[in-house]
Formats: sequence, C-alpha cells, structure tokens
Amino acid sequence: MIPGLTVSHGTWSELSIRHSRFISCAFHIENNTQFTEILQQVVNTWPKASHYVWAYVLTTGQERMSDDGEPQGTAGIPTLFLIQKRHLVYTAIVTVRYFGGTKLGSGGLVRAYRQACENALSHAQFGRQVDIVEATVTLPYSSWQQTHNFLVNKNISFTPVFLHHVEIHCEVPEDDWPTFCDALQTTLAPDASIVESHPATAISPWVP
Repeated sequence: MIPGLTVSHGTWSELSIRHSRFISCAFHIENNTQFTEILQQVVNTWPKASHYVWAYVLTTGQERMSDDGEPQGTAGIPTLFLIQKRHLVYTAIVTVRYFGGTKLGSGGLVRAYRQACENALSHAQFGRQVDIVEATVTLPYSSWQQTHNFLVNKNISFTPVFLHHVEIHCEVPEDDWPTFCDALQTTLAPDASIVESHPATAISPWVP
C-alpha cells in the first residue's frame, strides 16, 4: 500500500473465535480529541464488552495504543503494527471483544486481534490526506460559466449557490491556491471577491 494513505470511509467487521466475539472498527481521525469521542461511541454501541482494544497513528511519531486489560503485547501492539505496516496515517482501529469463556493464550490472542483488524481494513476505503484552502468566492453571473469550466478542468471541488450573484464554496489544493487566485482575479472573474479563506485538510480518493 502507498505510504501516507488514510481510511477515508470507516468500516467494521466481526470475527468469532472459540466463542469470543471480536468486532473491529477502522476509521479516520484528525486528532486525539476526535479519537476519544469516537472511542466513546464504540463503547456506547457495544456496551458490556470485556475489552476495548485500540491503536491509532496520526503522523510519524504520533501513535498510541491500549491492550485494555488483555495480556501485554497481545492486542494493542498487533493492532498498531498492522496500521504501521500498511503505512496508514490519521487512522485508528478499535476492536471490541466479548469474552466467550475459553482462553486463547498469548499467541492465539495476537492472531485473533490481527485477523479482526485485517478484516476491518479489507472492507475500508482509502484516500490521501491533503492540505487545502477552503474558500468562499462571489462573482457575477456573467463570469460563472468560465469559472465553472476552470474549476471542473482543474478538478477543484466546489458547490455553487445562486443568489443575486453566484457564491461558490470551494476546496483548493494548497499548492494550487496562488494560481487559483491569480486566474480568478485576472482572467476568469476580475469582479470576483474572495469573501473568506482558511487552511484545512481533505481526503482525495485513491484507487489501487
């Protein structure tokens, strides 16, 4: 898998091994706070489970994990290793375990958690996280068609709102922002106004 990818659309998968249920969820996160909120949602969705094992990677050097009561090294580490092995960033996996009464042993637990995580990732969709500028632009109707064609040709995501003028909400790749501003104000729509703009991130689709 290409380095720097992330889970763009999360998924979950269930695995049963010797009467224990392993429910593994893979999803995209932006920061520690968002992970904490999603972890709580997982706990609320599958209450009274025996363990909530998790690991996540934001960027290189920013990763965390938890065995949540499982023997040390049998759950969180295999989960984190799988994320790292696939070179994923801004990605978290939480595996919920309902203990079925039969102990699996250290090796069995490692294999179970690894398989549960692999199953979840096998159904996930991936993308590349990119830096963008979110902007709102207003322009007259006379400039709309030419600007529309430019946005489509440059593969810039946008949503128009038609009022007494055209208001465009767009997501411009950060590297293309200077070129976009220059083209907009010199050739496409000299009467256009950039109402607001701020840096953000987005996930561009990736097809293997």
